[in-house]
Amino acid sequence: MQFNDIHIGMKCGSKKGSGTVTWIDSSTRTIYMANTQENNSFEVNFEEIIDDPQAHNREDTYY
Repeated sequence: MQFNDIHIGMKCGSKKGSGTVTWIDSSTRTIYMANTQENNSFEVNFEEIIDDPQAHNREDTYY
C-alpha cells in the first residue's frame, strides 16, 4: 500500500487497533483514526498501518 492510497473514511488496521481514517497529515505521514467501537481517536504513523484487506479489532485473534 502506498501513502497516497489512504483516504478519509477508509477503514484501516494498525498495531494500535482498527479504525476509520478521519484526518491525514502528509507532512509527517501521520494518520488520525477513530476507533470503530468506542469512537475514540488515535494516531498512527503510516509505517504502522497493516497492509491487510481486512480490518481487525485489537481483541481479534489469528489462527
